[in-house]
Amino acid sequence: MYHIENMNIRTMEIAERTTVAEIMYRNARKYPKKEAIVFKDKRLTFRELDELSNQVANFVVGLGVKKGDRVAILMRNSEKFPAVYFGVLKAGAIIICINISFMKPEVKYILEDSGAKLLIFDEFFVPVLKGLPQEAPGVDNFVCVGENPPEGTLGYFDLMAKSSTDRPPVRVTEDDPCSIIYTSGTTGSPRGALFNHRAVVYNASIVGVVNHGFRHFSRSLIMMPLFHSAPLHNHFLGTSFVGGTNVILEAFDPKLFLETIEKEKTTHFFGPVVVYLTCLKLLDVKQYDLSSMQLFVMGGSPASAEDQARIIEEFGLKGRFQQVYGLTEAGPAGNALFSEEIELKPRALGLNGCLGGELIIVDKDLNKIEEPGVVGELAVFCESHMVGYYNDPERTANTLINGWILTGDLAMYDEDEYIYFVDRSKDMIISGGQNVYSKEIEDVIMGHPAVMEVAVIGAPHPEWGESVKAVVSLRPGMTVTPEEIKDFCADKLARFKRPRFVQIVEAIPHNPAGKIVKPEIRKLYGQPEDKVL
Repeated sequence: MYHIENMNIRTMEIAERTTVAEIMYRNARKYPKKEAIVFKDKRLTFRELDELSNQVANFVVGLGVKKGDRVAILMRNSEKFPAVYFGVLKAGAIIICINISFMKPEVKYILEDSGAKLLIFDEFFVPVLKGLPQEAPGVDNFVCVGENPPEGTLGYFDLMAKSSTDRPPVRVTEDDPCSIIYTSGTTGSPRGALFNHRAVVYNASIVGVVNHGFRHFSRSLIMMPLFHSAPLHNHFLGTSFVGGTNVILEAFDPKLFLETIEKEKTTHFFGPVVVYLTCLKLLDVKQYDLSSMQLFVMGGSPASAEDQARIIEEFGLKGRFQQVYGLTEAGPAGNALFSEEIELKPRALGLNGCLGGELIIVDKDLNKIEEPGVVGELAVFCESHMVGYYNDPERTANTLINGWILTGDLAMYDEDEYIYFVDRSKDMIISGGQNVYSKEIEDVIMGHPAVMEVAVIGAPHPEWGESVKAVVSLRPGMTVTPEEIKDFCADKLARFKRPRFVQIVEAIPHNPAGKIVKPEIRKLYGQPEDKVL
């Protein structure tokens, strides 16, 4: 029970109010009986979630974790994730949400790189983590969330049963470190972006609440894995910030996704283009009642104008669709293209940055580019950006300059100062000394009626250095040959930009966040050859 003598908000320092932990404390006071979490047949109120997260915080402190220590979690989406997430932060620890697709060596790398003192993991991952307690001596304790914790680990439910529901005796402020989110590794080894509480709360309130319009009656559908910054910071925490309800799915299942919208009357959803296209590929979307939805948000990878128009038409999203651009290091703030703008500028990333931030294009000397059509690097300034890369001052200094994050993404303005993505700088192909932007070629190939997805990469060439190769997956029931794809490009691209090689594949690799993984594509299909699987 909360007594008014213990609820003098004025005596709480401002710095204590702007924390992720305080989001949960406040909601338990304001909305104690309101649904906070829905997962399968389980429903938790804010009071119940507050008490569960207090229990987690108290057992974490009881295991010797001190304020500022790192605690890693390897957990799938479930009703337990929010309890553990808020609990770790209430304990004053820095939380690290590990990519659930990682194998043991990758998990071990994260634990060692971060110096984690505790790992909390789902029983589902026991086979993956076999032997890890002996191989990671720097981790003091391993806690298994399941009925049968393996030898050498502690049982989550045993710890919870002995733990108090009282608020833990830890003071957390906005300047305290909050989380380390490891980048997806699409351009190399994962890097740990360190955030303080102020940045995470700012992101939830400005990007989540203002840009996406969350209210206390909102019901967000959380289907993308919560180790990723966009579903976690923008959507889960954005909804939590206002006292809304998060309806959580364990993983992407197209039929369950649409049925859940219909059954739970959800209002907001974020997912990559592959979610929408897969639904259209496998189901008659118009059979489902999606009328409760106020906003569908698409991010992860840019969609072609054709796919974007098809998604809006077949899902019935006119006036309730938003395309976003962001990166982990920015919180992931960046830019948004609103429903009112999509018909006019369907391929744009948006105009000059999210509310409260700025997005500009700079040249190699970091001067802002003013002219339309000139390619440069995107730089983002926002209050939600990382403090820096954890234990990597050199990489931080090369990425975070005077508050601006250099994104590694190439873009250009149009005549109205709208920003257009061109390519990842690391994905640019240099063929015969000329720069070739893979996105430009991908946009052309996506115009072919048989093409489902495409990834353009550089293949080795003895004289030119690299030649252009397109890796293509097809729509159901469609067939096409490599030569037909090349012919389709012939009158649309300059000769040096046209794909010299085309490989038809069943599916293009994505990471759990829905982004196409070009390093994996180069590894699998980087040979200079035409091929049909």
